[in-house]
Amino acid sequence: MKGGPTTPDGTARRATVRLYLLLTGLDFFGDMCLTVTSVLLLGERGLSSSTIIWLIASVWLLEALLEVPTGVFADAIGRRASVVVGFAVRAVGYGMLFFSADPAVAVAGTIVAAVGTPFASGSLDAWAVDRLQREDPSASLDALFARGRMAENAGIVTGTVAGAAAGQFLGLAVPQLLAGSACLAGAACTTVLLRSRTPVADGAGAGADPAGVRRELAAASLEALRGCRRALGTDRVLTGLLLCAAALCLFRGLPGVQWTVHFDVLTGGSLIALAAARCTGDLLQIPLLEVVARKVRHDPGARARIIVLAAVAAGLFLGGSALASSGWVGVPLYIGFVMAGSLCMPGLKAALNERVPARSRATMLSAGGLFNSLATGLGLYVMGGLGIGLADVTGVWTTAAAGTTLFAALAAWFCVRSLRTPPARVAVDSHVVGEAAEEDGARVP
Repeated sequence: MKGGPTTPDGTARRATVRLYLLLTGLDFFGDMCLTVTSVLLLGERGLSSSTIIWLIASVWLLEALLEVPTGVFADAIGRRASVVVGFAVRAVGYGMLFFSADPAVAVAGTIVAAVGTPFASGSLDAWAVDRLQREDPSASLDALFARGRMAENAGIVTGTVAGAAAGQFLGLAVPQLLAGSACLAGAACTTVLLRSRTPVADGAGAGADPAGVRRELAAASLEALRGCRRALGTDRVLTGLLLCAAALCLFRGLPGVQWTVHFDVLTGGSLIALAAARCTGDLLQIPLLEVVARKVRHDPGARARIIVLAAVAAGLFLGGSALASSGWVGVPLYIGFVMAGSLCMPGLKAALNERVPARSRATMLSAGGLFNSLATGLGLYVMGGLGIGLADVTGVWTTAAAGTTLFAALAAWFCVRSLRTPPARVAVDSHVVGEAAEEDGARVP
Protein backbone atom coordinates (compact mmCIF):
# COMPACT_ATOMS: atom_id res chain seq x y z
CA MET A 1 0.00 0.00 0.00
CA LYS A 2 1.31 3.42 -0.90
CA GLY A 3 2.82 5.16 2.11
CA GLY A 4 2.81 1.93 4.15
CA PRO A 5 5.79 0.17 5.64
CA THR A 6 8.27 -1.40 3.27
CA THR A 7 8.78 -5.15 3.57
CA PRO A 8 12.49 -6.02 3.38
CA ASP A 9 13.33 -8.01 0.25
CA GLY A 10 16.35 -10.15 1.13
CA THR A 11 16.89 -11.50 -2.40
CA ALA A 12 16.77 -8.04 -3.98
CA ARG A 13 19.05 -6.65 -1.26
CA ARG A 14 21.67 -9.33 -1.87
CA ALA A 15 21.48 -8.75 -5.64
CA THR A 16 22.01 -5.02 -5.12
CA VAL A 17 25.03 -5.61 -2.89
CA ARG A 18 26.54 -8.09 -5.37
CA LEU A 19 26.18 -5.64 -8.26
CA TYR A 20 27.70 -2.86 -6.18
CA LEU A 21 30.65 -5.05 -5.20
CA LEU A 22 31.23 -6.23 -8.78
CA LEU A 23 31.33 -2.71 -10.23
CA THR A 24 33.40 -1.38 -7.34
CA GLY A 25 35.94 -4.16 -7.85
CA LEU A 26 36.18 -3.47 -11.59
CA ASP A 27 36.54 0.26 -10.93
CA PHE A 28 39.46 -0.22 -8.57
CA PHE A 29 41.05 -2.99 -10.63
CA GLY A 30 41.31 -0.58 -13.56
CA ASP A 31 42.78 2.21 -11.45
CA MET A 32 45.23 0.01 -9.59
CA CYS A 33 46.63 -1.61 -12.72
CA LEU A 34 48.48 1.71 -13.03
CA THR A 35 49.47 2.38 -9.43
CA VAL A 36 52.97 0.89 -9.73
CA THR A 37 53.77 2.03 -13.26
CA SER A 38 51.95 5.32 -13.99
CA VAL A 39 54.55 7.70 -12.51
CA LEU A 40 57.38 5.58 -13.92
CA LEU A 41 55.71 5.58 -17.37
CA LEU A 42 55.38 9.37 -17.36
CA GLY A 43 59.07 9.59 -16.49
CA GLU A 44 59.89 7.19 -19.31
CA ARG A 45 57.92 9.40 -21.71
CA GLY A 46 60.23 12.31 -20.83
CA LEU A 47 58.45 14.18 -18.01
CA SER A 48 60.61 15.48 -15.16
CA SER A 49 59.84 14.89 -11.47
CA SER A 50 58.53 18.43 -10.97
CA THR A 51 56.40 18.23 -14.13
CA ILE A 52 54.83 14.97 -12.93
CA ILE A 53 53.93 16.60 -9.60
CA TRP A 54 52.34 19.58 -11.37
CA LEU A 55 50.47 17.26 -13.76
CA ILE A 56 49.06 15.10 -10.96
CA ALA A 57 48.08 18.22 -9.01
CA SER A 58 46.30 19.57 -12.10
CA VAL A 59 44.50 16.25 -12.52
CA TRP A 60 43.19 16.43 -8.95
CA LEU A 61 41.99 20.01 -9.47
CA LEU A 62 40.35 19.10 -12.79
CA GLU A 63 38.49 16.30 -11.05
CA ALA A 64 37.45 18.78 -8.35
CA LEU A 65 36.00 21.17 -10.96
CA LEU A 66 34.02 18.34 -12.55
CA GLU A 67 32.72 16.72 -9.35
CA VAL A 68 29.55 18.76 -8.84
CA PRO A 69 28.58 18.99 -12.56
CA THR A 70 28.91 15.22 -12.89
CA GLY A 71 26.92 14.73 -9.68
CA VAL A 72 24.15 16.92 -11.10
CA PHE A 73 24.32 14.85 -14.29
CA ALA A 74 23.82 11.68 -12.23
CA ASP A 75 20.88 13.13 -10.27
CA ALA A 76 19.22 14.59 -13.37
CA ILE A 77 19.94 11.89 -15.97
CA GLY A 78 20.56 8.77 -13.92
CA ARG A 79 23.23 7.02 -11.86
CA ARG A 80 23.67 4.27 -14.45
CA ALA A 81 24.34 6.69 -17.31
CA SER A 82 26.91 8.52 -15.21
CA VAL A 83 28.78 5.33 -14.31
CA VAL A 84 28.82 4.18 -17.96
CA VAL A 85 30.19 7.53 -19.17
CA GLY A 86 32.88 7.44 -16.49
CA PHE A 87 34.08 3.97 -17.46
CA ALA A 88 34.03 4.78 -21.20
CA VAL A 89 35.94 8.07 -20.96
CA ARG A 90 38.60 6.52 -18.74
CA ALA A 91 39.04 3.69 -21.25
CA VAL A 92 39.76 6.28 -23.96
CA GLY A 93 42.32 8.05 -21.75
CA TYR A 94 44.11 4.82 -20.86
CA GLY A 95 44.18 3.87 -24.55
CA MET A 96 45.87 7.18 -25.37
CA LEU A 97 48.50 6.52 -22.70
CA PHE A 98 49.12 3.03 -24.07
CA PHE A 99 49.76 4.35 -27.58
CA SER A 100 51.60 7.50 -26.47
CA ALA A 101 55.10 7.97 -27.84
CA ASP A 102 55.82 11.50 -26.63
CA PRO A 103 55.11 13.61 -23.53
CA ALA A 104 52.24 15.61 -25.08
CA VAL A 105 50.13 12.53 -25.84
CA ALA A 106 50.89 11.08 -22.40
CA VAL A 107 49.75 14.30 -20.73
CA ALA A 108 46.60 14.40 -22.89
CA GLY A 109 45.75 10.78 -22.04
CA THR A 110 46.21 11.46 -18.34
CA ILE A 111 43.84 14.44 -18.53
CA VAL A 112 41.19 12.53 -20.53
CA ALA A 113 41.24 9.69 -17.99
CA ALA A 114 40.85 12.28 -15.22
CA VAL A 115 37.73 13.67 -16.91
CA GLY A 116 36.06 10.26 -16.63
CA THR A 117 36.83 9.69 -12.96
CA PRO A 118 34.28 12.11 -11.37
CA PHE A 119 31.34 10.56 -13.25
CA ALA A 120 31.47 7.49 -11.01
CA SER A 121 32.84 9.05 -7.81
CA GLY A 122 29.43 9.49 -6.17
CA SER A 123 27.06 7.87 -8.64
CA LEU A 124 27.72 4.22 -7.82
CA ASP A 125 27.50 4.79 -4.06
CA ALA A 126 24.32 6.85 -4.54
CA TRP A 127 22.73 4.12 -6.67
CA ALA A 128 23.57 1.42 -4.12
CA VAL A 129 22.34 3.41 -1.10
CA ASP A 130 19.08 4.50 -2.75
CA ARG A 131 18.25 1.02 -4.01
CA LEU A 132 19.27 -0.69 -0.76
CA GLN A 133 17.17 1.67 1.36
CA ARG A 134 14.21 1.11 -0.94
CA GLU A 135 14.51 -2.68 -0.69
CA ASP A 136 15.35 -2.83 3.03
CA PRO A 137 15.21 0.45 5.01
CA SER A 138 16.81 -1.30 8.01
CA ALA A 139 19.92 -2.36 6.05
CA SER A 140 23.23 -1.27 7.61
CA LEU A 141 25.21 1.22 5.54
CA ASP A 142 28.30 0.45 7.63
CA ALA A 143 28.08 -3.16 6.45
CA LEU A 144 27.52 -2.06 2.84
CA PHE A 145 30.58 0.19 2.80
CA ALA A 146 32.73 -2.27 4.74
CA ARG A 147 31.98 -4.89 2.10
CA GLY A 148 32.45 -2.23 -0.56
CA ARG A 149 35.89 -1.61 0.90
CA MET A 150 36.57 -5.36 0.65
CA ALA A 151 35.66 -5.22 -3.04
CA GLU A 152 37.93 -2.18 -3.43
CA ASN A 153 40.73 -4.12 -1.76
CA ALA A 154 40.16 -7.12 -4.01
CA GLY A 155 40.41 -4.79 -7.02
CA ILE A 156 43.47 -3.09 -5.54
CA VAL A 157 45.31 -6.37 -4.91
CA THR A 158 44.51 -8.04 -8.23
CA GLY A 159 44.98 -4.83 -10.23
CA THR A 160 48.28 -3.97 -8.55
CA VAL A 161 49.72 -7.45 -9.06
CA ALA A 162 48.47 -7.71 -12.66
CA GLY A 163 49.75 -4.22 -13.53
CA ALA A 164 53.13 -4.80 -11.90
CA ALA A 165 53.62 -8.16 -13.60
CA ALA A 166 52.63 -6.71 -16.98
CA GLY A 167 54.93 -3.73 -16.46
CA GLN A 168 57.83 -5.89 -15.31
CA PHE A 169 57.70 -8.41 -18.14
CA LEU A 170 55.86 -6.68 -21.01
CA GLY A 171 56.66 -2.98 -20.62
CA LEU A 172 55.43 -0.01 -18.60
CA ALA A 173 52.68 0.86 -21.12
CA VAL A 174 50.92 -2.53 -21.06
CA PRO A 175 49.12 -1.92 -17.71
CA GLN A 176 47.30 0.95 -19.46
CA LEU A 177 45.82 -1.62 -21.84
CA LEU A 178 44.68 -3.76 -18.89
CA ALA A 179 43.10 -0.73 -17.22
CA GLY A 180 41.27 0.27 -20.40
CA SER A 181 39.93 -3.26 -20.82
CA ALA A 182 38.66 -3.28 -17.22
CA CYS A 183 36.87 0.03 -17.82
CA LEU A 184 35.22 -1.29 -20.98
CA ALA A 185 34.09 -4.37 -19.03
CA GLY A 186 32.72 -2.08 -16.31
CA ALA A 187 30.76 -0.04 -18.87
CA ALA A 188 29.29 -3.21 -20.38
CA CYS A 189 28.34 -4.66 -16.98
CA THR A 190 26.74 -1.38 -15.91
CA THR A 191 24.70 -1.18 -19.12
CA VAL A 192 23.47 -4.78 -18.88
CA LEU A 193 23.11 -5.38 -15.12
CA LEU A 194 21.86 -2.03 -13.80
CA ARG A 195 18.75 -2.04 -15.96
CA SER A 196 15.69 -0.46 -14.42
CA ARG A 197 12.88 -2.76 -13.35
CA THR A 198 10.42 0.11 -13.73
CA PRO A 199 9.89 2.39 -16.72
CA VAL A 200 12.12 5.45 -16.61
CA ALA A 201 10.49 8.59 -17.91
CA ASP A 202 13.68 10.22 -19.08
CA GLY A 203 12.02 12.45 -21.63
CA ALA A 204 14.18 11.01 -24.40
CA GLY A 205 11.59 8.80 -26.05
CA ALA A 206 10.35 9.08 -29.58
CA GLY A 207 8.44 12.26 -30.22
CA ALA A 208 9.70 14.00 -27.08
CA ASP A 209 9.82 17.78 -27.28
CA PRO A 210 13.53 18.78 -27.16
CA ALA A 211 12.72 22.11 -25.49
CA GLY A 212 10.64 20.31 -22.87
CA VAL A 213 13.44 17.84 -22.22
CA ARG A 214 15.90 20.69 -21.70
CA ARG A 215 13.53 22.44 -19.30
CA GLU A 216 12.97 19.27 -17.28
CA LEU A 217 16.69 18.52 -17.04
CA ALA A 218 17.46 22.12 -16.07
CA ALA A 219 14.78 21.98 -13.36
CA ALA A 220 16.11 18.65 -12.05
CA SER A 221 19.67 20.00 -12.01
CA LEU A 222 18.67 23.15 -10.14
CA GLU A 223 16.72 21.10 -7.60
CA ALA A 224 19.72 18.85 -6.98
CA LEU A 225 22.01 21.86 -6.47
CA ARG A 226 19.52 23.55 -4.15
CA GLY A 227 19.22 20.38 -2.08
CA CYS A 228 23.00 20.17 -1.82
CA ARG A 229 23.28 23.84 -0.82
CA ARG A 230 20.48 23.55 1.77
CA ALA A 231 22.08 20.50 3.35
CA LEU A 232 25.52 22.10 3.58
CA GLY A 233 24.05 25.36 4.86
CA THR A 234 21.92 23.83 7.61
CA ASP A 235 23.75 20.65 8.65
CA ARG A 236 27.06 21.53 10.29
CA VAL A 237 27.74 17.91 11.15
CA LEU A 238 27.52 16.94 7.48
CA THR A 239 29.82 19.81 6.50
CA GLY A 240 32.30 18.77 9.19
CA LEU A 241 32.28 15.16 8.01
CA LEU A 242 32.91 16.25 4.41
CA LEU A 243 35.85 18.46 5.41
CA CYS A 244 37.39 15.73 7.57
CA ALA A 245 37.07 13.25 4.71
CA ALA A 246 38.82 15.75 2.42
CA ALA A 247 41.68 16.18 4.90
CA LEU A 248 42.10 12.42 5.27
CA CYS A 249 42.10 12.09 1.48
CA LEU A 250 44.87 14.71 1.30
CA PHE A 251 47.05 12.98 3.87
CA ARG A 252 46.61 9.63 2.11
CA GLY A 253 47.10 11.15 -1.34
CA LEU A 254 50.49 12.78 -0.75
CA PRO A 255 52.25 9.51 0.19
CA GLY A 256 50.29 7.84 -2.61
CA VAL A 257 52.06 10.04 -5.17
CA GLN A 258 55.56 9.57 -3.74
CA TRP A 259 55.67 5.94 -2.70
CA THR A 260 56.61 4.41 -6.07
CA VAL A 261 59.70 6.59 -6.52
CA HIS A 262 60.72 6.21 -2.85
CA PHE A 263 60.40 2.43 -2.71
CA ASP A 264 61.73 1.96 -6.25
CA VAL A 265 65.13 2.86 -4.77
CA LEU A 266 64.69 0.79 -1.59
CA THR A 267 63.56 -2.33 -3.50
CA GLY A 268 66.18 -2.16 -6.24
CA GLY A 269 63.71 -1.32 -9.02
CA SER A 270 61.61 -4.51 -8.80
CA LEU A 271 58.00 -3.79 -9.82
CA ILE A 272 56.86 -7.04 -8.21
CA ALA A 273 58.34 -5.88 -4.89
CA LEU A 274 56.58 -2.54 -5.34
CA ALA A 275 53.30 -4.34 -5.98
CA ALA A 276 53.75 -6.34 -2.78
CA ALA A 277 54.47 -3.14 -0.86
CA ARG A 278 51.29 -1.53 -2.17
CA CYS A 279 48.72 -4.32 -2.03
CA THR A 280 49.71 -6.42 0.99
CA GLY A 281 48.11 -3.92 3.37
CA ASP A 282 44.83 -4.05 1.45
CA LEU A 283 44.93 -7.85 1.44
CA LEU A 284 45.48 -8.00 5.21
CA GLN A 285 42.72 -5.46 5.70
CA ILE A 286 39.95 -7.63 4.20
CA PRO A 287 39.30 -9.84 7.28
CA LEU A 288 39.56 -6.78 9.54
CA LEU A 289 36.80 -5.05 7.57
CA GLU A 290 34.42 -7.94 8.24
CA VAL A 291 35.19 -7.66 11.96
CA VAL A 292 34.59 -3.90 11.80
CA ALA A 293 31.25 -4.37 10.01
CA ARG A 294 30.01 -6.85 12.61
CA LYS A 295 31.19 -4.69 15.50
CA VAL A 296 29.45 -1.55 14.26
CA ARG A 297 26.27 -3.46 13.41
CA HIS A 298 25.95 -4.52 17.06
CA ASP A 299 27.38 -1.31 18.56
CA PRO A 300 26.90 1.84 16.41
CA GLY A 301 28.95 3.85 18.88
CA ALA A 302 32.02 1.77 17.98
CA ARG A 303 32.25 3.64 14.66
CA ALA A 304 34.03 6.62 16.24
CA ARG A 305 36.41 4.47 18.31
CA ILE A 306 37.43 2.45 15.25
CA ILE A 307 38.16 5.62 13.27
CA VAL A 308 40.41 7.02 16.01
CA LEU A 309 42.30 3.78 16.69
CA ALA A 310 42.85 3.10 12.99
CA ALA A 311 44.09 6.65 12.36
CA VAL A 312 46.52 6.62 15.28
CA ALA A 313 47.96 3.31 14.06
CA ALA A 314 48.17 4.64 10.48
CA GLY A 315 49.97 7.78 11.63
CA LEU A 316 52.54 5.81 13.62
CA PHE A 317 53.18 3.42 10.73
CA LEU A 318 53.58 6.24 8.18
CA GLY A 319 55.84 8.31 10.44
CA GLY A 320 58.05 5.28 11.04
CA SER A 321 58.20 4.49 7.32
CA ALA A 322 59.24 8.08 6.56
CA LEU A 323 62.17 7.86 8.97
CA ALA A 324 63.30 4.34 7.98
CA SER A 325 66.45 4.14 5.88
CA SER A 326 66.08 0.46 5.00
CA GLY A 327 63.50 -1.09 2.71
CA TRP A 328 63.21 -4.05 5.08
CA VAL A 329 61.84 -1.63 7.71
CA GLY A 330 60.18 1.05 5.58
CA VAL A 331 58.12 -1.27 3.36
CA PRO A 332 56.45 -3.25 6.21
CA LEU A 333 55.65 0.01 8.00
CA TYR A 334 54.08 1.43 4.84
CA ILE A 335 52.04 -1.76 4.51
CA GLY A 336 50.77 -1.12 8.05
CA PHE A 337 49.84 2.46 7.07
CA VAL A 338 47.80 1.25 4.09
CA MET A 339 46.10 -1.44 6.19
CA ALA A 340 45.16 0.86 9.07
CA GLY A 341 44.47 4.06 7.13
CA SER A 342 41.58 2.72 5.08
CA LEU A 343 39.77 1.27 8.10
CA CYS A 344 38.65 4.84 8.85
CA MET A 345 36.68 5.20 5.64
CA PRO A 346 33.69 2.78 5.80
CA GLY A 347 32.36 4.36 9.00
CA LEU A 348 32.96 7.88 7.69
CA LYS A 349 31.17 7.10 4.40
CA ALA A 350 28.26 5.56 6.28
CA ALA A 351 27.94 8.62 8.53
CA LEU A 352 27.94 10.88 5.46
CA ASN A 353 25.29 8.87 3.62
CA GLU A 354 23.02 8.80 6.66
CA ARG A 355 22.82 12.59 6.55
CA VAL A 356 22.64 13.13 2.78
CA PRO A 357 19.21 13.99 1.26
CA ALA A 358 18.16 11.22 -1.13
CA ARG A 359 17.00 13.46 -3.99
CA SER A 360 20.43 15.07 -4.36
CA ARG A 361 22.57 12.20 -3.08
CA ALA A 362 24.88 11.95 -6.11
CA THR A 363 25.38 15.72 -6.19
CA MET A 364 26.17 15.79 -2.47
CA LEU A 365 28.60 12.88 -2.67
CA SER A 366 30.23 14.57 -5.66
CA ALA A 367 30.58 17.72 -3.54
CA GLY A 368 32.47 15.55 -1.09
CA GLY A 369 34.63 14.35 -3.97
CA LEU A 370 35.21 18.00 -4.89
CA PHE A 371 36.56 18.71 -1.40
CA ASN A 372 38.77 15.60 -1.60
CA SER A 373 40.21 16.44 -5.02
CA LEU A 374 40.63 20.12 -4.22
CA ALA A 375 42.51 19.40 -0.99
CA THR A 376 44.86 16.89 -2.63
CA GLY A 377 45.44 19.02 -5.72
CA LEU A 378 46.29 22.11 -3.68
CA GLY A 379 48.54 20.03 -1.43
CA LEU A 380 50.48 18.81 -4.47
CA TYR A 381 50.75 22.37 -5.81
CA VAL A 382 52.23 23.42 -2.47
CA MET A 383 54.71 20.53 -2.75
CA GLY A 384 55.72 21.66 -6.22
CA GLY A 385 55.92 25.30 -5.17
CA LEU A 386 58.23 24.43 -2.28
CA GLY A 387 60.47 22.44 -4.60
CA ILE A 388 59.75 19.13 -2.86
CA GLY A 389 60.54 16.23 -5.19
CA LEU A 390 58.93 12.82 -5.45
CA ALA A 391 61.78 11.24 -3.46
CA ASP A 392 61.68 13.81 -0.60
CA VAL A 393 59.38 11.89 1.72
CA THR A 394 60.53 12.59 5.29
CA GLY A 395 58.86 15.96 5.85
CA VAL A 396 55.78 15.19 3.75
CA TRP A 397 55.07 11.81 5.34
CA THR A 398 55.59 12.94 8.94
CA THR A 399 53.22 15.87 8.30
CA ALA A 400 50.71 13.48 6.73
CA ALA A 401 51.01 11.15 9.73
CA ALA A 402 50.19 13.95 12.18
CA GLY A 403 47.36 15.25 9.97
CA THR A 404 45.80 11.81 9.65
CA THR A 405 45.65 11.41 13.42
CA LEU A 406 44.29 14.91 14.04
CA PHE A 407 41.54 14.92 11.42
CA ALA A 408 40.46 11.35 12.14
CA ALA A 409 39.92 12.35 15.78
CA LEU A 410 37.82 15.28 14.56
CA ALA A 411 35.89 12.98 12.19
CA ALA A 412 35.17 10.61 15.08
CA TRP A 413 33.77 13.52 17.11
CA PHE A 414 31.44 14.43 14.23
CA CYS A 415 30.37 10.77 13.95
CA VAL A 416 29.38 10.82 17.63
CA ARG A 417 27.43 14.04 17.09
CA SER A 418 25.77 12.50 14.03
CA LEU A 419 24.43 9.58 16.08
CA ARG A 420 23.13 11.95 18.75
CA THR A 421 21.54 14.46 16.35
CA PRO A 422 20.18 12.62 13.30
CA PRO A 423 18.93 14.89 10.49
CA ALA A 424 15.21 15.58 10.60
CA ARG A 425 14.82 14.87 6.88
CA VAL A 426 15.72 11.15 7.09
CA ALA A 427 12.10 10.05 7.41
CA VAL A 428 11.07 12.21 4.48
CA ASP A 429 13.90 10.93 2.32
CA SER A 430 13.05 7.30 3.09
CA HIS A 431 9.53 7.98 1.82
CA VAL A 432 10.92 9.64 -1.30
CA VAL A 433 13.34 6.81 -1.97
CA GLY A 434 10.66 4.20 -1.44
CA GLU A 435 8.10 5.72 -3.78
CA ALA A 436 9.55 8.30 -6.13
CA ALA A 437 13.18 7.37 -6.86
CA GLU A 438 13.91 5.62 -10.12
CA GLU A 439 15.55 2.21 -10.15
CA ASP A 440 18.84 3.64 -11.38
CA GLY A 441 18.57 6.75 -9.22
CA ALA A 442 17.49 9.15 -11.96
CA ARG A 443 15.47 12.16 -10.91
CA VAL A 444 12.24 12.49 -12.88
CA PRO A 445 10.76 15.99 -12.71
